[in-house]
Amino acid sequence: MDKRTPNYKLVILILLVATGVTYWARTRPPIVLKGADLASLPTHLGEWVKDGHDWTPGKDVLEGWYVGASDFLTRTYTNPAGTRISLMVVYKGQDRRGWHLSEMCFTGSGFNVEQSQTEVPYVGRTAHAVKLVAVDPETDTREIVVYLFAQARRTESSFVKQQMSMALSRLRPSKYGWAFIRVTTPVTISEADTMKQIRGFFEAASGPLLKVLTEPDSASARAD
Repeated sequence: MDKRTPNYKLVILILLVATGVTYWARTRPPIVLKGADLASLPTHLGEWVKDGHDWTPGKDVLEGWYVGASDFLTRTYTNPAGTRISLMVVYKGQDRRGWHLSEMCFTGSGFNVEQSQTEVPYVGRTAHAVKLVAVDPETDTREIVVYLFAQARRTESSFVKQQMSMALSRLRPSKYGWAFIRVTTPVTISEADTMKQIRGFFEAASGPLLKVLTEPDSASARAD
């Protein structure tokens, strides 16, 4: 069998390029990300109205669930039909540590979870999202959870792809950070009706959410 001679010139070139890229990534000026004032999200989103008080987690919860989160919002909205949707938004900027995925949370709490892909409206287009049907084995009640990751207008349903994008941001930085957006609501009539309500909420909420995540200064006025 013939022995192939290593292409030393190619190996040296790859090493030089890798060294140069690493040096550039480490020494370039840091990108200052836009912040996010999640509490400034309007209390009225179309037909949906804030119900009750926002839940603010303690420092121990944030450090245990979402390491590196710079802002966090959990708020309930209700529509005229009485449908209640819980919205959770976690803004982590470019911190890749400690993302707490909902399928692990519900499974760890004893729910039986069915996971699939779905689509929801997001800022005038259709976005892919993760859909979870969480069933309480003791009461047989069901909740539907839909979540996605958002960076300005860009969205991602795959956690792996979202993490890869965050890693590549060192080479191609963005001024916008990543947020985890999740809505949860119980199934009362049917899963189809519940998904209709969830899509209606995303359609009403995505524009204001985009504004909060990209233009925090201009989003400071709340609609009461």
